[in-house]
Amino acid sequence: MSSYYPIQPELVQKTYYREMTPNSNLNQDILLYYEFEPISINSDIHVIPDACQDLMFYMGKDQKVVLGNTPTTRGIYSFTPKGKYFGVRLNPKQTIIQYNCALKQIVQQPFVNVELGCTLDSKFIQAVFEAGDFEQRVQICNEYFCSQKKEKSLGDEIFATCFDSIIENNGLFLPDVIQHKTGYSERYIRELFYKKTGFGPKKLSKFIRIQLLLQHFSFEETPVNIDQYGYYDPSHYYKEFKSLLIITPAEYIKAFLVRKNIKRKYLYY
Repeated sequence: MSSYYPIQPELVQKTYYREMTPNSNLNQDILLYYEFEPISINSDIHVIPDACQDLMFYMGKDQKVVLGNTPTTRGIYSFTPKGKYFGVRLNPKQTIIQYNCALKQIVQQPFVNVELGCTLDSKFIQAVFEAGDFEQRVQICNEYFCSQKKEKSLGDEIFATCFDSIIENNGLFLPDVIQHKTGYSERYIRELFYKKTGFGPKKLSKFIRIQLLLQHFSFEETPVNIDQYGYYDPSHYYKEFKSLLIITPAEYIKAFLVRKNIKRKYLYY
């Protein structure tokens, strides 16, 4: 079973931020819980592609719940200055949330009112808002989402196999490998990806690949070999990196790694 841990470095830097992993029974459904509060009055924060959707609870007086969608390129998301947010980052493989419409209809919007995007129990929503602290909210979510687990369909199992294959191959969507593992055609797999995520497998794999690269920059001590991520040459790597993050790898490292005293990871190829 593969692991996936998407990061949002600018959210962490520009807010009071903390996170917690879910109940072990929910690992295939929830990647993490988090809470944040923008530090400054300027609460516009860049968010980078991560292939995920988030349930986000605004804890202010005008309480609201939205479904946050992954951007297709690094873009600005606006939050309430000094406002407190509680979030649930959903695993793309999740089966605990039932969507009310086709995902491809809503993923182009940064936020969608939760009533339009998916169905949540009103008592659960109220319990989250009434909880006294982060740990209580996590406990409430663990209990609620465990109660929502259902037996996976064949489509769920096939998608999970495909998604794990992309992770195992460093963000590469390899049709021949996936067809061999699942026995299904590339056309069927593509339609399944749209149903489960709102994106085709090639685009989603780009989001995953960039996240795996950023994780390597942040947490690994070894240099990044761009060949293993499927880049033909340095120009292909720089072009795709900048198309997704708007900034170059060097600019990213300077802005988000040097400041945190994380050793810079040089590329080789």
